[in-house]
Amino acid sequence: MFSLLKFAIAFCFSFLILSIPVQKQPLFYYLNDWAQPITKEVFTGTKDKLLDGVKESKKIGSKLFNNTIPKKDEISLQSSSIDKEELKAHLDHAEDYTAEERNMLQNIILDNK
Repeated sequence: MFSLLKFAIAFCFSFLILSIPVQKQPLFYYLNDWAQPITKEVFTGTKDKLLDGVKESKKIGSKLFNNTIPKKDEISLQSSSIDKEELKAHLDHAEDYTAEERNMLQNIILDNK
């Protein structure tokens, strides 16, 4: 609370001093004419640095979000699973398997249906 009161008093005091008329113009105008070239350089430099920072943060932000986009998972039709009936028919015609192996495979397929 005390700092707010201190600020208000300092602001009023500064305002009164800068409002003192000197040759029909407030003192502020004379100080502004003297400080204008310096303030232009300061504001231009600050603006350039700020815009550079914004551009850099946009680049970093876009890289961050581009890396977080999930990749679409696609399954090729040729590598996807085949129909169980087709597999059963294929196993019936397979000569590599013994009768016991064929029965075990058919049981596994039918249990997972």
